[in-house]
This record gives sequence, C-alpha cells and structure tokens, in this order.
Amino acid sequence: MNAVLYDVALTAYIAATATAIASLTSRREILVRLTRWLAQGGWIAHSVALVLRGAELGRVPLATLPEAISVVIWAVVLLELWAERRFRIPVLAAFVLPVVLMLGLALPTELRALVLAPGVRNAWIWAHVVLALVGLTALVLNFAGAVMYLLQERQIKGKQPSSLYYRLPSLEALDRLSVRTLTLGFAFLTAGLLMGAVRVGTAWGGALAGDPLAMLSLVAWVLYAATLSGRMTGRWRARRAAYFAVAGFCVLLVTLGAGMMLQGHHGS
Repeated sequence: MNAVLYDVALTAYIAATATAIASLTSRREILVRLTRWLAQGGWIAHSVALVLRGAELGRVPLATLPEAISVVIWAVVLLELWAERRFRIPVLAAFVLPVVLMLGLALPTELRALVLAPGVRNAWIWAHVVLALVGLTALVLNFAGAVMYLLQERQIKGKQPSSLYYRLPSLEALDRLSVRTLTLGFAFLTAGLLMGAVRVGTAWGGALAGDPLAMLSLVAWVLYAATLSGRMTGRWRARRAAYFAVAGFCVLLVTLGAGMMLQGHHGS
C-alpha cells in the first residue's frame, strides 16, 4: 500500500511541477492554485506512505540513504508550501518542485538497500541524519532563491524584461530569502556533519576518507562556508553568492548520487 501511495505522491509532484512551470509565463492565478493543491495532495499521500512504511519496518524510515532522500523530498515540499506563503513568492514552486521531481525519479525502487549497520544505529547517528536532512532541505530553497535572483538580475540588466520579470519577486526579497535559507541550512548541515564525523568516525575506525559521500559532503560544506563568510563580511555581493549557492547545491546532488551508487560506508 505504501508503494502505491508513493506513486500517487510522485504523480502529483509531476503534475504540480508542470503547472508551476506553466505559471511562470502566465498570469492565470488558477495555475498557482492548482500547483498548490497538487503539491498539497502529493505531500499528504507521501506523509501517509512514510507512516505506513515506518509501521511496516518497525522503525523510523531513515536507516537507508534512499529513505532519507524520500524524507528530504517530503520536508522540501512542506517547507516550500510554507515559504511560498511566508515570503509571498507564488512562483517559488516552479524552482523547487523540479528539484523534488529529480530526486524522486532518481530514487531506487527498493528502498531497503544501503541499511546502516546495527553498530552505528544510535541516538548520535539519528541526530546526525536528522540535522543533515534539515540542512539539505533549507539548502534546496537556497538554491531556488539563488536561481531566481540570477534570472531576475538578468531580466533587469537586459532592459527588455519578459513576462518572467513580473512573476518574480524583487532582488531584495530574493536576497533575503537566500541569506536566511543559507544561514539555516549551513548551521544544520554543519551540526549534522560534526555529529556524524565524531560518532561514525569512531565506529568506522576513522575511515571517513574512504567514503565518497563523506568526502563530497566536505567539499559542499567548504563551498557553503565560503559563501556564508563572504556574505557576512560584506566581501561578496548577492550575485557572486548566488553562483556559489548553485555550485554548492550541484555538489550536494553529486554527493547524494555518489552515496547511492558508489562503494562506501554510506553506499552499497
């Protein structure tokens, strides 16, 4: 039953992505509302599927990397629905849902793979996973804000704005969204990585250097640390920070892919 609900959720996310992208070039409010209804319906189906899977396995569905990514998708959709209202950005879904869809389609059909070894399943590891997932969720919105900022800036500099210009928020609003999500995401990602390095490094005998997910996570962390440092010290303007935010998120996507496909402590 939970597999059927996952399919229902994914189908709703696909439809929501299509209507969200269509809303970028159309001022028809019905497309925005339809996107929201589809995303909400998909999220509800996804929520029930997660509950049923947890009941079936007798544990929280976070013990495998694919399960964790599924929870990230669930959290990203929830955060997008909230941020859309909080920051009054009706087109936010058009930049967040494609990422959700890409992650959802990339998930393997068998989510039981890559289970954590019993020796490392404890409160520290669960905290590591949850904190890192919260950070990743916020950084999805940071990526969306950065892409919107770069698009809007190009529209303004082109002096011949298209219909997209009137659908996107101001540069100031997008910069505020990017800074807040970067600060939140980096803080949680840092805490999650530190807890994982301390506890898992002990359990694995300090063999983190042989794990592709751990090493690529460090690369992404360095990029985000440089971005946040540049913004906080005033050395970087919003445009440069936006490019680095996009680069950092691309590294995170590669990191997740490496964790699922390459051999390592996180991988198969």
